[in-house]
Amino acid sequence: MNDWKKFTDVNGDFQLANFLYKGINDLMKQALDMGTLLSNDTHKLRAYKDQTKKVFKNKWFEVAEALEFFEIIEKCVCFTESKDIYCEVCKGARYKISSYLTSDEIREVGVFFNAAQNADLAEKLHKGLMKALDELS
Repeated sequence: MNDWKKFTDVNGDFQLANFLYKGINDLMKQALDMGTLLSNDTHKLRAYKDQTKKVFKNKWFEVAEALEFFEIIEKCVCFTESKDIYCEVCKGARYKISSYLTSDEIREVGVFFNAAQNADLAEKLHKGLMKALDELS
């Protein structure tokens, strides 16, 4: 399943916050659909749906808070504005990928940490680091 590849912005960058938000939201919708099978009592059903939405929304904000702490995502401009308006930037997630963490930087980190598996790449990175350190001296 390659649905995660569809979560890109106008620049083609991956929208991590929207991907996670949409996944949690889809789980909530499935739970709500299952709830309709549980009860014919409209009051109980309404209470179940309200409680389920609250639980899933709180879980999203808990996950988002942790990702924000590690500077992986940051609050969208719509976070402090009206929560009733759908935001095209974050697609309703109220968070977006951190401006400090671009896709190029993610790739660079991946290359750097996986360099140990490639001796030529590790040697090039080592030489570049030593050259940069010499220039600082």
